Amino acid sequence: MRLGLYIIASIILMAIVGIFVYTINPGNYSYNELGFPIDMPVAAWMVIPMFLLMLASVVHMMFYGTKNFFKFKKWEKDTNTLDDALYWSLLNEPKAHKFNLPQLKKTVSLLSVANVKVNGAVDDVSEKLRGALSLISEIERGEYVDLKLKKLAKVLSKNNPLVIKNLMNRIEKDESFAEEVLQAKDSYDVSVYNLALDKFAKTANFYKARKYSKIFNKENFITLIGRVTREDDLGLTKNILDEFITALESKLECSDYLKISTITTKQLSPDENLALWREYEAKYPKAEIAYLHLLFDYEMIDKAGEYLAEHGIEEFKRFRALYDLKKEHKKYKITDLMNIRHICEA
Repeated sequence: MRLGLYIIASIILMAIVGIFVYTINPGNYSYNELGFPIDMPVAAWMVIPMFLLMLASVVHMMFYGTKNFFKFKKWEKDTNTLDDALYWSLLNEPKAHKFNLPQLKKTVSLLSVANVKVNGAVDDVSEKLRGALSLISEIERGEYVDLKLKKLAKVLSKNNPLVIKNLMNRIEKDESFAEEVLQAKDSYDVSVYNLALDKFAKTANFYKARKYSKIFNKENFITLIGRVTREDDLGLTKNILDEFITALESKLECSDYLKISTITTKQLSPDENLALWREYEAKYPKAEIAYLHLLFDYEMIDKAGEYLAEHGIEEFKRFRALYDLKKEHKKYKITDLMNIRHICEA
């Protein structure tokens, strides 16, 4: 019962009782206590205990009402805190929160170290949680979300899975952003950086890629140079190629040099290409087979023989066998004796 309604009802009841008693006995009653006589109407004597009971009841109700009020405020505050804890756990950025009620402290503290993943649609949630779920849904669909507009850019860590996926979405949709990532490697998670480098290798030309030659890995360089065609050299020059090979020399294998040599064949004349690979085989031992392969591919058998003569008889056995066959039967090709994919085993 509401306190105001209780007081009004009590006053009405006291008035009814007082009037009723007064109609029956309008006289006074005198009571002497410690020499102090008290003389009041009988009706007043009947109403006073009721009034005192009402006061006691009001004090009682106010006390427990106030107590319940503060308890409710704690519940309300903890509910908001729980909402906030769920919000950050949904965003894969769990934070420690302070709860007032012991019942919640024992269990909800788990959210400070837990990530929450929702499977399926949820409707009956707070506006804050709905916003988090909407954000997650957009990112998982492959959309890029500007976290600055959501005021989350500075609070979500760079290794947060949502941040990583969001940046990957941006790389896929915005080719220019890949280069931004390469320029600020330390600001991004390694998986974002690797994707940016891969995307850059698939879209950039050698003019742009040249300044990043020292951060290219072997796989991305092979991807980049693999896009060179007879119609489009992507700006590849000998100087640029030298820079990339110098930077990657310790990582390049025989098969990599072979792939590169087949690509330079598309852009250079036989004399230019042979001069280039003669230089490389002198610098890089793993480029020897690529050079030797070019000699046979260009049908320069005598030069191939001279080159084989410069090396031990135990080296390049398959090439030596091919050389002997070519001296006897010019129709033999290098692919008749060895698979191009396994030529480095020769």
